[in-house]
Amino acid sequence: MDNEFEKMFIEFVTDKIEKKNISHSDFARQVYPGRTLGTAERIWRQLRNPAPDKPPRRLSLSEAYQISRVLGSEFPALIWQVDQYKNQKLAK
Repeated sequence: MDNEFEKMFIEFVTDKIEKKNISHSDFARQVYPGRTLGTAERIWRQLRNPAPDKPPRRLSLSEAYQISRVLGSEFPALIWQVDQYKNQKLAK
């Protein structure tokens, strides 16, 4: 199954949090509250930088929804923004 949209979603969110000067660790702890120390950060890192010898970790719908909440964005609006971002990248 093609996961191009998921890749673009993660890339878009990564750009957005970096522009907001939010550390990846702080962001991960907000997206995955209640996880043991280091687990949230590891999950977010696996999404951003999959290991070359393993299949990429898939992003669940509930994770994407939580990401939108942490970013202060309505979920449908974030999905639309990612779609526009993806279309711009593919048009180049």
